[in-house]
Amino acid sequence: MSRAKLMVALKDAEHVDDLMNLACHLKRVMEAELTATHVTEVGPGLPLDIDAEVLDQAGKAILSRACQIAAQNSVPIATKLLRAHHAGQALVREATDQKIDLLIMGYHGRHGAAELLFGSTVRYVAYHAPCRVLVEVLPPTLHKGLAAPLPRAA
Repeated sequence: MSRAKLMVALKDAEHVDDLMNLACHLKRVMEAELTATHVTEVGPGLPLDIDAEVLDQAGKAILSRACQIAAQNSVPIATKLLRAHHAGQALVREATDQKIDLLIMGYHGRHGAAELLFGSTVRYVAYHAPCRVLVEVLPPTLHKGLAAPLPRAA
């Protein structure tokens, strides 16, 4: 029987630590493979393969931090940096292509009532993903590294 596959979608540096700690915990409990993924959204008028290294800088920094958190948790991970016009579609496509069993993503809730329940990316992924989707919603008072740590699996 093959190992379960987890993917954690990392959008911004603010939530990397909390999402990665959650993902590492679940990886250990489920004895799964883990891939940290960042999608760089490219404007609709630009080609996805545009030669602009600056577009990928933030994503590379986020994935580098993900690797640091994984190392602190003694968890091996893979990373994937994608470019897309719509992050939700890219995450669903990647989850489908990689046969992901659980996709973990965060929601920051900064846009008020306009987003109704979740942001457009989270909402799109929740409705279209071929797997279960776990969304971590942090209260606005919690900031990077202040969420209670998860217990280590035995």
